[in-house]
Amino acid sequence: MSVIVKSKEYERVERKGLDIKILRKKSNAHSYEGWLIGRIKICRDDNNLELALIYEDAYKNYMAFQKIEKIKINSWRGKGGIKIGETPDNVIVEFVGKRGKEDKPNIKKAEYSKEDINKMILSINKLKEEFGNKIPSRFLGEEFYGRSWDSGVFSQRADHTKFTHLLNILDYYGIIEYNRKGYTKVIKEVKDVKEILPKHSRGDSP
Repeated sequence: MSVIVKSKEYERVERKGLDIKILRKKSNAHSYEGWLIGRIKICRDDNNLELALIYEDAYKNYMAFQKIEKIKINSWRGKGGIKIGETPDNVIVEFVGKRGKEDKPNIKKAEYSKEDINKMILSINKLKEEFGNKIPSRFLGEEFYGRSWDSGVFSQRADHTKFTHLLNILDYYGIIEYNRKGYTKVIKEVKDVKEILPKHSRGDSP
């Protein structure tokens, strides 16, 4: 059964069974979730409840899969925050990049494989005893990349960003405490990041 909602601006058809909270969200063709919202509204307006519910289910599953949580730390650039999300194979980092000419936030995303995260865990565990669990970033970066910190890591923006993001990820999950002054302290010793990831993000077989 359809419920007709009239206003001075428009007449809208709301179908029973659709999630009103989703319908109130703005559609956006630039993102998958925004596109799905748009498809739900189009199907609603076309009185195609069955297809609208299929898109709604796809939206809910997608948002559950791509759940993003805020990290209570600043980005390595000191501007804005970082957000973290997981997929079965990667960890997604959303961060604020260099601002544009109009000084508007430039949101960027980077994906890091769990193999890279495990490589960082291995590097940290290897240096933990040598530095009394206060590992300088210089030596950790050289261990992780296998090259000079000054010329091969710190001066290479992409590599340094990746290095810092990997440490931020481990800090977020409570494996380490990453001091922005350049030191890493092990809080919980693990060998594989899957040991602390939510079950739905581990990529394990059901």
